[in-house]
Amino acid sequence: MGGRKGESILEMKDITVKFPGVLALDGVKFDARRGEVHVLLGENGAGKSTIMKVLAGVNTDYKGTVKLKGEDIVCESINGQRERGVSIIFQEMNLLKNLTIAENIFLGRQPRNKSGGIDWKKMNRDAKVLLDSIDAGISEKTLVNDLSVGQMQMVEIAKALSFESDIIIMDEPTSALTEKEVDALFRIIADLKEKDKAIVYISHRLEEIMKIGDRITIFRDGKYVDTRNVKDITIDIMVTLMVGREITNYYPKVDVVPGEKVLEVVDLCQGKLLKDVSFYARAGEITGFYGLMGAGRTELMRAVFGADKFDSGEIIVNGRSVRIRSCEDAKRNGIVLLAEDRKNQGLILEFGLNDNISLANLDTAMGRFGLDRKRENENNQALASAVKVKTPSLEQKAKNLSGGNQQKVVICKWLNTQFDVIIFDEPTRGIDVGAKAEIYKIMNKLKEEGKAVIVVSSELTECMGISDRIYVMHEGEITGRIEPDELAMLTDDKVIKYATGSIVMEER
Repeated sequence: MGGRKGESILEMKDITVKFPGVLALDGVKFDARRGEVHVLLGENGAGKSTIMKVLAGVNTDYKGTVKLKGEDIVCESINGQRERGVSIIFQEMNLLKNLTIAENIFLGRQPRNKSGGIDWKKMNRDAKVLLDSIDAGISEKTLVNDLSVGQMQMVEIAKALSFESDIIIMDEPTSALTEKEVDALFRIIADLKEKDKAIVYISHRLEEIMKIGDRITIFRDGKYVDTRNVKDITIDIMVTLMVGREITNYYPKVDVVPGEKVLEVVDLCQGKLLKDVSFYARAGEITGFYGLMGAGRTELMRAVFGADKFDSGEIIVNGRSVRIRSCEDAKRNGIVLLAEDRKNQGLILEFGLNDNISLANLDTAMGRFGLDRKRENENNQALASAVKVKTPSLEQKAKNLSGGNQQKVVICKWLNTQFDVIIFDEPTRGIDVGAKAEIYKIMNKLKEEGKAVIVVSSELTECMGISDRIYVMHEGEITGRIEPDELAMLTDDKVIKYATGSIVMEER
């Protein structure tokens, strides 16, 4: 049964969820109306994803009441909630990489032909319609394993839309999307609002909340804080309500006189992905890399770290040409990388924090007679405290932490090693404003210690705000280089022109 715009479709009251050692939600409330975007905002670990997983039937061990379309219900399973008209786009992508996009979208509900077999033509046709509707620009027959993180996110969106639900939960849907893909998503949201669907939207990108949100509810530390109309609130008020304190300087900078070139990359080539890329990073300096999706930034950093092979080029560390053909080679030469995909490439989610932090350097945990758990715990506790990891214990599994705290654990893992160059690839993706500020402080501390810090970011304001120098990439080439004396006068427009290849820097 349908409803009218503005009509209440969901009421959640006194929702409480407990995890081992953690009160994740403490009697919170949330509601949704037809034809609106209701934004759920809070720091990592505030309980946003937890309450949405209750609604989606993922977290079934909860207390409280849920009323959907005027009827009291119990959220017992994902399939049960889908049948009631609730879909969720997970922040952690939930796709089977050895299947095609179409197979993933219709997994478990494939259309059947008259003989009872899968109707492949119809399934592929229906998947193509969904992908075209969101301007995904990818074939429905592509294996998920061959997709970028951003393309996987588009598949998740298409999959959620295929259920034709009344309530669609979007948990950080734009965190890995290009500007074009974000625009397409916002058009989809506008269309869903016109069809009187209720959108629950979780995002840390405050500017986009102001653009598409109607109402906003804020959680902090598992507790309900407030609900406001977006038109009646400012970004500064949002931040204060979120973190319980004022954050006035989003991109803190420390003045350090740069030292010598620690890392030089000369004419690095990798198939069609990287074309004669040259750059350098200095001690006591944050070097930023900006570019649109597919520009080659991540491929470049993976090649420098030895995670992917490159065809030709030279890597120079502290004035000495080095051979890097593996991650171990890079680590031995003082280069470490915080990968873009922290869940799959930075952590072992089923391991505890102690084991994850010790992964890159077991020497700090070794005693006279082998592994010394007491020594390991003391060492890792000091690292975790230094970067403010929020956890009840270092025995907690990494999968139970918020995204921001998971990222801090990856940082601890590398702080547990000796390095001269540290590469942060999308370090604040899916992380709240409070955790971002803490990660920027860590970068600045490393800069003060004389490390060469490299930051790859898809957020232009972040890249411009935290970096001392910036390289801009387009289609596997460096098209722009912005020096420190140019940063103060730099405009978004000029960087975007470099990023789209509209202009290319002159050789200097």
